[in-house]
Amino acid sequence: MTSLSRGLEVLCAFEGHAALTVTQAARLTGLPRSSVARCLFTLEGLGYVAGDGAAYRLQPALLPLARAFSYSDPLAKAGQPIVNAVRDRLKESCSLGMLDARSGCATIVYICRAETSRIISVPLLIGSTLPSYCTSIGRVLLAALSEEELETYLSAASFPARTAKTITSPAELKRQLGLVREQGWAIADGELEPGLRSIAVPVRKADGQVVAALNLATQATHRSLEWLTQTALLELQAAAAHLSRVS
Repeated sequence: MTSLSRGLEVLCAFEGHAALTVTQAARLTGLPRSSVARCLFTLEGLGYVAGDGAAYRLQPALLPLARAFSYSDPLAKAGQPIVNAVRDRLKESCSLGMLDARSGCATIVYICRAETSRIISVPLLIGSTLPSYCTSIGRVLLAALSEEELETYLSAASFPARTAKTITSPAELKRQLGLVREQGWAIADGELEPGLRSIAVPVRKADGQVVAALNLATQATHRSLEWLTQTALLELQAAAAHLSRVS
């Protein structure tokens, strides 16, 4: 259903934008301007967007769709109290994320989130997405891919330098993912944004399959790498084990 697919692409284009014009939405989606205009006209009729001058804004009618996932998905439902508890114990932001199926492993999507304070330049909420190659959650999930899936991702993805520390070489990223697979956790230190540190561990199903990753994020000026690996790691591993049992 091409029309449905295009409508969903247009809705997804609003991530990170308070409002979009038809021209802006067309540029972000790569769709013809005429198709985007028709999509927005239909979405406005359904109450999902509203015209604001020449631009469009998302409307509250979308909220029940997101809430339905949070209440129906066992992992998301069990995860929010757990990320809240980790945040409260360690006084740092905690998140639960999965690979975004839309992107072919290129991005992660947050399904649970508990913040202490804003530690990244853009707001991170449930449903927010980030690149997988330079985030701790992403690396845990990429490391769990099969060899064939990983090779497909590495050969097709791009790895732009977000900071001076970002790994941009597919070969080096593959080596790092091998280490993640061996040790069972991942750290991203200043690769997504300068001064941002995070550590993540896998969340597994009963059969051992990795389905998500749980992470803690902090500022480099606030927490050392030693604190992440000696204190936060143990808390995250215990929380991930509990989440695996209750989800």
